[in-house]
Amino acid sequence: MSTGLILGLDIGTQAVKANLVTPTGEVLARVDIERGPSHPAPGWVEMDIERDWWGTSVQAVRQILTRSGIQAAEVFAIGVSGLVPCLGLLDEAGRSLRPAILYSDNRALEELDWVNQRGGLELSAEAVVPKLVWIQRHQSEIFARATVLLSAHNYVVYRLTGNCTMDYDTAGIMGGIFDAQNKTWKTGLMEKLGLPAHILPQLSPATGIVGRITSEAARAIGLPEGIPVIAGSGDTFPTIVGCGAVDPGDAMIAFGTTGLLTITNRPLVESAQGPHFESNSQQGSVTWGSNVLSAGRLVRWFSDQFGQAERSIASRLGDNEFTLLEMQAEKIPAGAQGLIVLPHWLGRRTPQPNATLRGSTLGWTPAHSPAHFYRAILEAFAYNVKQGFDVYRSQIQRVVVTSGGARCRLWRQIMADVLDSPLEYHSGSCGALGIAFLTAYATHSVDNFSDIKTRWLAQPEITYPDPQNVAVYRQLFEVYCHFDEALAEPYAHLAQVIRENQL
Repeated sequence: MSTGLILGLDIGTQAVKANLVTPTGEVLARVDIERGPSHPAPGWVEMDIERDWWGTSVQAVRQILTRSGIQAAEVFAIGVSGLVPCLGLLDEAGRSLRPAILYSDNRALEELDWVNQRGGLELSAEAVVPKLVWIQRHQSEIFARATVLLSAHNYVVYRLTGNCTMDYDTAGIMGGIFDAQNKTWKTGLMEKLGLPAHILPQLSPATGIVGRITSEAARAIGLPEGIPVIAGSGDTFPTIVGCGAVDPGDAMIAFGTTGLLTITNRPLVESAQGPHFESNSQQGSVTWGSNVLSAGRLVRWFSDQFGQAERSIASRLGDNEFTLLEMQAEKIPAGAQGLIVLPHWLGRRTPQPNATLRGSTLGWTPAHSPAHFYRAILEAFAYNVKQGFDVYRSQIQRVVVTSGGARCRLWRQIMADVLDSPLEYHSGSCGALGIAFLTAYATHSVDNFSDIKTRWLAQPEITYPDPQNVAVYRQLFEVYCHFDEALAEPYAHLAQVIRENQL
C-alpha cells in the first residue's frame, strides 16, 4: 500500500476542481477554478477544449501545489473525471478541430430523430451520436479531418499520457454505440449510421491504468514524469462515490450545474471498473432518478444578472454573494408566496424528455421581490428532483447531498422539506474526492470500498424536514406538476415559430 498522495481532478461544467488526498482520506489541499461554457446560438452549449479542459486543469494542479507547499514528488497517482457526454474532436496531430459540444446542447434535434429511426434507438438530446451526425451534415470539412472523439476527462487523460481512451461508462452514454455486455463498440451500428468507427477511442475500465505522465505533460502541469493515470470516468460516478452513496439503498442528490438524483442498487465495489449505470438488463449498480439540466446553472445566472448589489457588498465583507442571497431568500416563506419556477432552461430530461420546454416563472405579482424569485429557483430544483424521487422512494434508505449548491443550508432545507426526507451532507464530499478515492483503489492504496463512507466522510451533518413546510410543499408540488405538463404544447408551438422565423 502506497503512502504517497493521490491527486483527483474533476473537469466540471462551471469549474475545474483539484484535491490532494492521503490514502486515509485526509484532504491536504483543494483548489477550484471557475469558468463556464459559451452559448454561440440559442440552444447551443460549447467549451474550448484546449483552454477550458486542459488549460484550466494545468492551472488547478499548479495552484494546488503552490498554495499547499506540497512537493510534486509526493504525488503518487492521478485520476480525472469530467462532464459527460461531450463531443470533442481531434485531428491526426491531436489538435482540437472545434469547440466541444456539451451534453446540454440541443442543436441536433432533427439528427436525433433520424438516428433514433435509422438505428432503432431511443436516445435523448444529451447523446453525442446525433451531434456527430450534425457535424457531418453542417461542418463536413471538420468531420473529414476528425481522427478521434473524446469527452472532457478523456481529453485530459490524453494530454497527460498521450493515449486516447474512454471508460465504459462514458462509452455507454455516447448514443447507443457501446455493447455493455461485451464491453466493445458497436461498429456495425456506426456503419449503419454512416459514421466512421475508427474515430472511437480504445476502451478501458474506469479504474484501469491507461498510461503514465509523459515528459511533455510533466513540464506543462508540474507533476512528476511517469506517475500512473487511470482512465477515470464521467463526473457522476465519482460524485456518487465522493459523497459515500456506495451501498444499496443510498441515494445521491447532486446540487451541481446539472442536478442529479441517483439510487445505488448494488455495492459499488462490484462495479468499480464500470459500467456502473443501469442498462437494459436492469443489472446496473446505479439507477438514474432525476436529471435537471439547469440547477446550479440557473442559480449562477440569477446571481450574474440580478446579484450586483450583493456581489458588491460581499466583496467588501470578504464573503460571496450567494451567502447574502440565501439570507434574503430565507426570510421568504416556503412556497415563495405562490411563485412557481420551471427550471427547464435547456429543455427537460426527466421525468419525460422534452427538448422544447423552456424556463418559466408563474404566479408573478407586484408583491414578489428578487428574494422570492431566488427562493422559487431553489424550490424548482427540489420539485424536479421529487418527480423522480417519489418513483423510487420505497427503495431509498438514505439520502446524501453533494456538489457546490449543497453548501447552501437553505437549499438543503428546501430539498428535505419538498422530499419529506432527512438529508446527509459532508462539506468534503465532491467529485474530485471521489475520483481520488477511485484512483487510490485502482493503485491499491485503499482496499476497502466502504472507507469512503466510514473514514473519508465520517460524521455528516443531517438536515431534517420541517413538518409545516412539508405540508405546504406537498400542495405546491401538485401545482408545479400541473404547469409542467400543461406548458408542453405551447412551448412546442413556440419552438416551431422560432424555427420557421429563425428567431
